[in-house]
Parts: sequence; C-alpha cells; structure tokens
Amino acid sequence: MYARHRLDISVEDIAFGVLWHSRRLKREKLEGEVLRLCSLEEEGLVCFSVRSGWDLWLGAQGLWAGDEVLVSAVTHPDMVRIISEHGLRAVPVDIDPGTLTPRSCVLEAAFTPRTRVVLVAHLFGGRMDLGGVAKFARERGLLLVEDCAQAFKGPKRMGDPLADVSMYSFGTLKTSTALGGAILRVRDREVLDRMRWIQASYPSQGRGGYLKKL
Repeated sequence: MYARHRLDISVEDIAFGVLWHSRRLKREKLEGEVLRLCSLEEEGLVCFSVRSGWDLWLGAQGLWAGDEVLVSAVTHPDMVRIISEHGLRAVPVDIDPGTLTPRSCVLEAAFTPRTRVVLVAHLFGGRMDLGGVAKFARERGLLLVEDCAQAFKGPKRMGDPLADVSMYSFGTLKTSTALGGAILRVRDREVLDRMRWIQASYPSQGRGGYLKKL
C-alpha cells in the first residue's frame, strides 16, 4: 500500500482519465469491462466505495436487528458506523500485533448466539492468513467478510476462496488508485442479485464530480 501523500498515480494516468471523461460510455458497459478484467462477471459488483458496498451487502443479507458482527479491532470507523445504522451490534476483536490476525481466543470469547458475521481487515498492504478465522466461522455457521481495501495485488488475485465476500477499494490513497470506486466479490448469487437490484435505484456519480477529482 502506498503511504499517505505518495499517490500511486501518474500524470499520464490523470491525462488519460480527463480524455476518457469526454466519451459518453454507458455505465453498464464500463462495469462489464472492469468485471471481465477481474474474472468476476458472475460474482462481482462495482460500487462507489467499499463503504457503500458494505452497506449494500448488509442491506441485502437480511440480518435481524440486534444481530452481531465480530470486527477486527483495527478498521475504518465508518465500517462500524454502517453496522450500527443497520441496527446491528459491532463487537471488536483484538488482533495479534505480530500477524495482524484476530486472536482465536478473543473470537471465541466474543461469540454469542446472536453472532452472524465476521469482518476482518487486511492492513498496511499485507494479507493475513484467513485459515484460522475461516475455520472458526465455518464451524459456527458464520459469514466471513474480508476488507481488502489496503491489500489489492492485481486483477488476477481478487478474493480469498475462504471468504464469502471480498471488498477492494480504489480510492485516492490506495494502490492502483482510480481516484474512487470499489469492487466486491460476493459468492452468494442470490445476495449479489439483491445488491444489484438495490444499487440500480441509487443515483450515479456525476461526470463533473469525477473530473474535479482528476
């Protein structure tokens, strides 16, 4: 992951974006090209951001008010705020400072009959080994969501097969930035279809707003 104030974008990239800004391409066509590049035609969704995608997924998942989400303790505060806005309870889980992986003993201690989801964040450009967390989730019938906003390693490596959902960000400070946007890999096709249906009712980002970013 590129450090703050050292953006992973060139003058040529920005000029390319400005040039293509004038072309009237349909959103559906552009989204299809992005998903084909990542081999996610059947499992992918392009979103405004990881946070909007997370909000979409929670809305489409059909969880009950009061259900709990175990969250690795180092994460973006908006991810926790979105959980709360859906009437759910975020339960922080401490991470091992050596591996940045949620501690298994803390996961076990935090688990209750209301637990439904485990959300883990890959931090500082690295990727944790999901094996232990995935085993914990699978044995208890929990959904596993990985926040890969800081861990993009190219379009050929989009999501750990152990995760139910993988979320990638291309915001300004991210590796391979597109100055915005996100891709979600959602393995449950029914949930993905509901997310697409909900998102279709959302307003689109205006061209002027993106040009201002460029």
